[in-house]
Amino acid sequence: MSRTSGDATMKKANGTEMFSRKDALQAGKFIAAIVVLFLFFGFVFSLFPLEWFEGFFASATLWFLKLLGFKGVVVAGEPVLVYLDSFAAPLGFSYLCTGILELTIVWSAVLASFGIDLRKRLIGVAAAAIVLVAFNFARIISSILIIAWLGLDAGNFSHDILFRVFLFVVIAGFYYVWFGWATKKAH
Repeated sequence: MSRTSGDATMKKANGTEMFSRKDALQAGKFIAAIVVLFLFFGFVFSLFPLEWFEGFFASATLWFLKLLGFKGVVVAGEPVLVYLDSFAAPLGFSYLCTGILELTIVWSAVLASFGIDLRKRLIGVAAAAIVLVAFNFARIISSILIIAWLGLDAGNFSHDILFRVFLFVVIAGFYYVWFGWATKKAH
């Protein structure tokens, strides 16, 4: 690799451009902002009892399951528990069931995208909240239905898979779609 004068662009041996010092500084600024915003949102969420978020997802999930014929109750605590008549053990709604982790990551990445207009970043934050909450409900309800239809072993396996897929696909997928929309040139 050789370094050229002027813009400090790094070049491969064949002369193609890899990155410039400016690109490296922008990437560093983006990553630093994600970390700072992630810590900020984590702090903001910590100001509220975790049970509020767990209770929201547990109650809304039970409401939907009742539409499908399930019967049960929500019991407050840490974690919030959902007792379904057709299940031998309660379902626990913990921090990871709330989607707070995914939301703070996506919000941080969207807001750290400094080259994009602030209005588009704020639209991205609002859209992320809606999309991630909807996908999180779908993941939770899918896991419960798999337990009901295929048993606990299949439910545990699918829960682990769905959680990992949700974590990666929704975060990366949402950011990819939002970034494409936010950087699209008007014709």
